[in-house]
Amino acid sequence: MSDHWLYSWIDEFEIKSGEQASHLLSLPGPAERLYEVAQSAPGWHEGEAPKGKSIVAGSTMDFSGRMNCSHAGCLELQVDRLFSRVWHYFDSVVVEGPQADYYVRSFESKPRKNIVGFDYSVHQDVSFLLRLRELGVTSHLNFRSKPHTFCSHHIEEHAAEAGISQVVDEDFRNRLAKKLKAESVIEIQPARGNSWHYSLKHPSSSEPYSGFYTPPKKKGGKKPTKAQIAERVVNRSVSALIYDVAACKRLSLPLAEEFSYLHAPQQMTKERESAVALELPLPVMHGMPSRDIIKMRADMRPHFDRFQHALTLAIREQIERDPERDNPDIAKAVSEEYIRPAFAEIERSLVEAKRSFSIKVGASMAVGSTVASVGLLSSVPLVVGAGLAAVGVTLGGLHKHVDDRKDVTTSDIYFLWKASKGRLE
Repeated sequence: MSDHWLYSWIDEFEIKSGEQASHLLSLPGPAERLYEVAQSAPGWHEGEAPKGKSIVAGSTMDFSGRMNCSHAGCLELQVDRLFSRVWHYFDSVVVEGPQADYYVRSFESKPRKNIVGFDYSVHQDVSFLLRLRELGVTSHLNFRSKPHTFCSHHIEEHAAEAGISQVVDEDFRNRLAKKLKAESVIEIQPARGNSWHYSLKHPSSSEPYSGFYTPPKKKGGKKPTKAQIAERVVNRSVSALIYDVAACKRLSLPLAEEFSYLHAPQQMTKERESAVALELPLPVMHGMPSRDIIKMRADMRPHFDRFQHALTLAIREQIERDPERDNPDIAKAVSEEYIRPAFAEIERSLVEAKRSFSIKVGASMAVGSTVASVGLLSSVPLVVGAGLAAVGVTLGGLHKHVDDRKDVTTSDIYFLWKASKGRLE
């Protein structure tokens, strides 16, 4: 995986907290070194594409703070949202974290001590990156810079290649802004200086789009209207989507994005199997943090590998059956023809195994029924020792029960079934 460029500064000065990072900024040596590290950060064209099954997290789902809050606590919630979306199929996620060009601009534009919010940004960025290491998810993240500016020609070119040419049309954006304003909850609050902080929550987004709006000087710091905020969000969304598309094109990877109101393309590259996997309505570990998601994949690696391979074959079969179908329709077919029947078979097999063993236990024991129902029927293996003979249960019956449950674990879908239950044992 590709580490974020800021980790080199963190490790060089053995930084353990955001507070420590803020303190080091007041010292000439560490501050100058941070500037050098930011200057040498890889550009968006540099580096090879990640190996294995990977996907690019769009600006609404990565850790750049382009469209959402960049506070360390909010970004940590973003980690869980991201992994809950991609854990079932992808081995790694391409993400953009704190942006090197912002650091360089902050050092170069004026004396750094006059840069409002820079110390705060460093504090949050370092806190978040340290937290990622604590969570143990960095091995599944590939940090990459994304393009930040294009000329109008390249904006139109990338939009056309992605099949979203309409987003660069001004009339289209104006209509979209009106619709977004009508459908969203918009809040505007005073911020530092003459700027305003805004938050726009649309029903299709998992969290609000937020940022700062600074009115032109001739407006005298007048509070922006909700219509102006909607226009700002649309313009930012269009730019971010096009930059995400360019990154996907560069890496030949699909995109995970939440700009549904922009009618974002379902498929950015030829990696159609990955694009279909992203559309799958799979059971996920609702409420389970990313740390546990990664742990489950590691602890059940053979089961996950078998599931991932079988899922790939199922998707491929559906695509070959009818290549003209849309990705969501293919994903629905995979779910209905492969996943649901397999789930039902696992549930049926477990119920039957428990039922048959319960009958055998009930027929051969006079005491210990509570032990049987709570112990023998709930977990395997079970340490029973001399107690097995005391209640009269035959070893053959127990072995048959164990064999029935082992048969279930050989199912290609067993990992997904366990994951849907949120079970780590």
